[in-house]
Amino acid sequence: MRGATGRTYTVSFGLIAVFILGGTVAALMRLHAQGVAGPLWIGGAMIFIIVILMSLWSLHGTIIHHLTTLERLRAGVLVAAIGKDGRLPPPPRTGPGDDAEVSRMREALETLLSRRLAPATPDDRLKAVLATLDEGIVVITESGQVSLVNAPAKAMLGGVRVALGTSVFAGLERGPLLAAWDTARKSGGAVDWTLEDVDGHTYSAKVAILTGHGGAVIRLTMEGDQRFCDMPVIQRAGALDTDLSLHDEMPQVSMDEDTPLLDLPVLSFDAETTGLDINSDRMVSLGGVRVHGTRVFHIANVDRLVNPGMPIPSRSMAVHGITDEMVADAPVFREIFPVLEPLMRGAVMVGHNVGFDVAMLRRECTLAGIEWHDLPTLDTFLLGGMLFPDITDLSLENVAERLGVDIHGRHTALGDALVTAEIFVRMLPLLESQGVTTYAQAREFQMRATMLVNKQKAMGW
Repeated sequence: MRGATGRTYTVSFGLIAVFILGGTVAALMRLHAQGVAGPLWIGGAMIFIIVILMSLWSLHGTIIHHLTTLERLRAGVLVAAIGKDGRLPPPPRTGPGDDAEVSRMREALETLLSRRLAPATPDDRLKAVLATLDEGIVVITESGQVSLVNAPAKAMLGGVRVALGTSVFAGLERGPLLAAWDTARKSGGAVDWTLEDVDGHTYSAKVAILTGHGGAVIRLTMEGDQRFCDMPVIQRAGALDTDLSLHDEMPQVSMDEDTPLLDLPVLSFDAETTGLDINSDRMVSLGGVRVHGTRVFHIANVDRLVNPGMPIPSRSMAVHGITDEMVADAPVFREIFPVLEPLMRGAVMVGHNVGFDVAMLRRECTLAGIEWHDLPTLDTFLLGGMLFPDITDLSLENVAERLGVDIHGRHTALGDALVTAEIFVRMLPLLESQGVTTYAQAREFQMRATMLVNKQKAMGW
């Protein structure tokens, strides 16, 4: 998108080209009528004028490309300003040497951003200290979600099991940990306990309540396993994963048509299905995560397999990887809806082609005998069509790439919902730069993508 400057330039160039060509042809015709110029002379002059115009058109293309690249850089700065790491989205794929001035400007902006982010914060210093400890440290939320884990804990329990955002019970047996946690609550302090992992190994542990934030701190002692202790300290740098924002509670707000986008309660949602026919296909999984303004609340999520009550076609399995065996013992939609409904309540549902997901939700509710209420929605597919008219394929991957969003975990319901949430958050400053700041304005803005809207209507959404 090159903006008003590029459009004005294109119109001006077109008018000038028409004026030059028209004026030249008229002058040559007059000279020919007066007998001053013969046909051969006129033909040569016309070829010369056409060469000049073609050169000007090539120059016009170069300038437009430059303006487009500048516009993408401007949008990238707005996106970086809202991200946690301040990174610019990746530059467009261009040949070597293209837009050298813009590349230098980009390098200068990246240097500025890195220097702004360089000073160590208290959290950074805490992370550096925790990363050097030989004891395993795990911090969990009230729901048991891992919000901090250091390298020794990952070595003991498995880095995949106790990764950020996972349930601690994937690594530690539920019973002993809940008993220790309950005792710590009652005592108001820390308790010494013996914990067991899911492989049957036992650990000397100390469990303490995370006062003021909800959750608990678990300290695990390594006994007879020096694999981590013998590792040089320099190799442990950065060996700590943390996102303490998982302890934050979502603001409780209501929304209406004039709610600012930066204060909008959102449920980013995605459904995987047996197919794309909203009249006959069924859900096989659903995933969602709550968003408020520019913050994604990973703790408020749903990620469930759904028994569709019908075979899953092989073409659909190839997309999402969910097989009949995986959903054979899964609950039906009626049993899952009570977990989803609180996340939907009072929120705007956001999705990529969200009309399809809403249509599938409506169908599942109807089949389950659950009363359905229409939801306010926003569609990142339609918003992307308006914000990035140069993208011919508005797939989730392409829009994510434009905005610098990691697409790890695609084609799982929660994975797609998390990608969509990040896309929506990074669209907010771009929408604001277009004068779109409220829910009602965003709805009206996305409906301007009339070709895309008509395509969705033809699909029945």
